[in-house]
Amino acid sequence: MRHILIVGSNGVGKSTLIRSLLAAIPAPVEGVLTKKAAPGPDGFCPVCIRSYHASEQFGEENRVGLCREGQSIAFPEVFDRFAETMQFSRNGVIVFDELGFLESGAPLFTEAVLRTLDEAPIVIAAVRDKQTAFLNAVRAHPRADVYPIDPENRDRLREQLLSDLPKLLPGLF
Repeated sequence: MRHILIVGSNGVGKSTLIRSLLAAIPAPVEGVLTKKAAPGPDGFCPVCIRSYHASEQFGEENRVGLCREGQSIAFPEVFDRFAETMQFSRNGVIVFDELGFLESGAPLFTEAVLRTLDEAPIVIAAVRDKQTAFLNAVRAHPRADVYPIDPENRDRLREQLLSDLPKLLPGLF
């Protein structure tokens, strides 16, 4: 089976589309989520990572970066520490929401993601449209189908992918 990569800029609807796809797929889901919290007093928004089914939490132990208007600070050691816990059963859908540029300095994490793309039957991922060696390798993976998303095509893309899911993931339908 092929992997589905939804590629686009920040806030364009990648995660929303992935939630729609997952709701339509009759299979267990596991994976990794990153989420940006509200800005702190310094104007920086913490970006935190967690397992797909873990409760949302924003703390130093899972803070992978800080972002504000064109600035970002990555904490690659947090990505790499998290990579040590990334073990998936490989009998359902694995989600990465989202893969971005903060991960670039985290070799253990980036290797774990690329290994998952090699080994997992189905990966659905939100991928930023930035140019980094890691993101370029994800988008160029031989089992990946890349679906660019933008404000103009996101509704049409959602309908297309929902309609095509049985053909894209034949073992699940």
